[in-house]
Amino acid sequence: MMLIKRFVVFSLILLVMHIAPAISPMAYAAERADKTEAIGVKNPATDLWRAVRQRQFNGDVDINTSSQVKGVNSGLLINAEGDKWRHLRKQKLIPYSAYFILGVIVCIALLFPIIRRVKIPNGRSGKKVSRLSGMQRFSHWFMVVLVVLLAFTGLLLLFGRHLIIPLIGGSSYSFLASISKTLHDLIGPVLILSLLMMLIYFIRHNLPARGDFKWLLTAGGLFTKKHLKNGFFNAGEKILYWVTLILGMVLSVTGLMLLFPSFELTTNNSQLALIIHAVTALLLIALALAHIFMSIKIEGTIEAMTKGNVDENWAKGHHSRWYEDQASKSKAAYPSSDKHSDSESISGQHLN
Repeated sequence: MMLIKRFVVFSLILLVMHIAPAISPMAYAAERADKTEAIGVKNPATDLWRAVRQRQFNGDVDINTSSQVKGVNSGLLINAEGDKWRHLRKQKLIPYSAYFILGVIVCIALLFPIIRRVKIPNGRSGKKVSRLSGMQRFSHWFMVVLVVLLAFTGLLLLFGRHLIIPLIGGSSYSFLASISKTLHDLIGPVLILSLLMMLIYFIRHNLPARGDFKWLLTAGGLFTKKHLKNGFFNAGEKILYWVTLILGMVLSVTGLMLLFPSFELTTNNSQLALIIHAVTALLLIALALAHIFMSIKIEGTIEAMTKGNVDENWAKGHHSRWYEDQASKSKAAYPSSDKHSDSESISGQHLN
């Protein structure tokens, strides 16, 4: 009988030892949950990471962080704005930029057959008038080359993931993007030099002058169908010049801010600078395409930048005030004689 009692007690002990490990965590968790609910304590891990991401505690007290690495972002453990920036770039900047560039191209394509080419008034005379010096032409084409390279590399970096990778694959695009990024960073600061050259060699021809306001009111004579007397450049060309310089300077400043860490931009300011840089670049690209379109549509215009001279009838038709001023100066310097006519005297000088 005693043996049976010992056996039962021993069996109960084994049963309790077997069930207790499974029951105890559940009981402990339930007990902790009851106590937590009773005293209203939040999950400390949730509050911790929320505070780290937002850099705040209870919404009004800043968390002071310290680091031996000194910098504008050294005290920032997690940048919560980074995810917002990624979505902004992917869902807004890239698609809207694509729509803008495509829209500009479509508009030019639609207008190209509609807008007729403006012929030289009274046809070509066969006599040439010097208009631009060698340095003026060099500064123009120097900027053209830089803008084309910067636009190509910039657009490749902006749209490459969506347009280039499906065509050539990720590995090939990685190599191409690396080259584009290096070229963009090296060429970018040189744009400042081209802007200075354009400022030096063309500013005196782009200052406000008589006739500019009338040109603006009549849209270059479009509404009046009358010939307008213009100086070296008309008001439209002057606006193009100053807008190009302004956009170029904004591009240069934002580009330098992104390129050199010595500016010590915060992450948010860097993102803002990148948006301004991209939008300004798109506007400059659209302006360049419109400039090319108008140069092609006006006969004899490209010759000024390629050869430095224009046809005499082109000068009289598009910039008659400039032509008359230069003709009077040439006549004063070279009195008329049987050997030289006025037009021959003008064509022998650089009228800039």
